[in-house]
Amino acid sequence: MVGNAAKAVGSILMLVAVALLSAPFVNSLQHEAESLPAAAKPSNAQTSIGAMFRSGDNLLSALRRVALEAPWPHGLIEKIHPLLNLRKLRPENNIHVMLDEQDKTVSAMEFVVDNKLIRVKAPNEASLTERQEVPFVKESRVVQGRIKSNLYESGIDAGLSPLQILDLAKIFESDVDFFSDLHPGDDFKVIMEDRRYLDGRRAAGRILAAELEVEDQIIDAFYYEKNGVGNYYNRNGESLRRSFLRAPLSYARISSPFSANRLNPFSRSVRPHLAIDYAAPFGTPVVAIGRGQVEFAGWRSGYGNVVDIRHSENYLSRYAHFSRLAADLRVGQWVEPGDVIGYVGQTGHATGPHLHFEFLHGERKINFLDLHTAKAQELKGADLQSFFASRDRQLALLHPRNSEIKTAQKSF
Repeated sequence: MVGNAAKAVGSILMLVAVALLSAPFVNSLQHEAESLPAAAKPSNAQTSIGAMFRSGDNLLSALRRVALEAPWPHGLIEKIHPLLNLRKLRPENNIHVMLDEQDKTVSAMEFVVDNKLIRVKAPNEASLTERQEVPFVKESRVVQGRIKSNLYESGIDAGLSPLQILDLAKIFESDVDFFSDLHPGDDFKVIMEDRRYLDGRRAAGRILAAELEVEDQIIDAFYYEKNGVGNYYNRNGESLRRSFLRAPLSYARISSPFSANRLNPFSRSVRPHLAIDYAAPFGTPVVAIGRGQVEFAGWRSGYGNVVDIRHSENYLSRYAHFSRLAADLRVGQWVEPGDVIGYVGQTGHATGPHLHFEFLHGERKINFLDLHTAKAQELKGADLQSFFASRDRQLALLHPRNSEIKTAQKSF
């Protein structure tokens, strides 16, 4: 009997939660007054008024704009200080103030900052100052598009934000050069995880899955958490992270490939060009292609501003012609894949802004684009089976018309 009652109560609570999340937290000022918990409601009739936090405002000026004069604002602010750094208030933060309808005194105030609900009662009321998480539900949506000129412009056209496009590029940075590998007509699909908060706000979350068409092949990525740590894997459960990134910068083109014979722009003679030149706008950030230790950072004759990074297995990457180095870069410092080490420039022997990139094994310069490195890790056993279940759910969203999803699973 007790077990059945508990289940019934749990079902009712679930229905109530779903009902609450189906509408914005604040539909109207009157609704706001009615939605306060019983402990926060004053005994007299009250009215809720809203104050929009504007650019250049502080909390005091926002409260005064809705006719709250001293000493009320100062008392409220003093109560809020322990819970919130008031400098975090931004123009998008709305403030709701509860007023007594008879004498217009303040009974309570609340607002949302960093997805936290801050609620405080006026100094003459019973003590109540609290901070709590704003409830939310997670929702998935599919964004798809086709490459027209480059991923950035096509992603914006499809409805992705600049930050989401950068996240997408970072997921595939070990496998895809986003300038040379993608071509007009290639398709892409992305599953975004959004958060819908009880107060009606929406916030973009992480990328749950993505597919890119690259040279008539499909490259995919699926987010999966193992032991509380999230990572992206291909459909076989292999991590997309490699020892080295695919390129040291995004949205650049190869202006001069690795070659045994190239016309040197300075000497006008044919000689080997044992490096890759990436043409990019002046000031474009350049990142380390892999984990390693900075061996040299400074000026070196024809290289101009140059950085050498020593990696494991006796590999060395060299980045030249920087306009400037990263401000905190030092010799002996360890860097991780994706760390910014400098900015594209035209120092040394350079006819235009570009990155001169060399990759050495021992003392021998090799073509970095011909290098094949193993995946960092792969899932196994129960983790792999759990990943397959999650992957299949995402594939069903990416391909809703496919009744059967064919995947190439590795034996284990």
